[in-house]
Amino acid sequence: MACAITENYIQNGILALEQRDLATATENFSKALIEENSNEPEYWCLLAESLFYQAQFESSLVCWKEAATLTPLSKKIWVRISALYALMDQDDLAIHYYELSEGLPIEG
Repeated sequence: MACAITENYIQNGILALEQRDLATATENFSKALIEENSNEPEYWCLLAESLFYQAQFESSLVCWKEAATLTPLSKKIWVRISALYALMDQDDLAIHYYELSEGLPIEG
């Protein structure tokens, strides 16, 4: 369970992301990960998203992969990884990760 400090970082990060203040969003999500010892997949996903919007695709990919190690059955995460590889013109990896996602249930 997240502490109040972490929840504050996440809420501030989400607000900054909604306002497209991406540097602030990235800073808050990073602080939340440090506070929680990097074990919350949702925080990795939020950080990955903010990095993606800053066109930091390789850093975003690292975060999505970390989220995948923590939640290996998340279809959304594997599809995002696949999409990033496609965006970076690495079609073989994009196909590989998309195929991994195909057998997973759609999250509700």
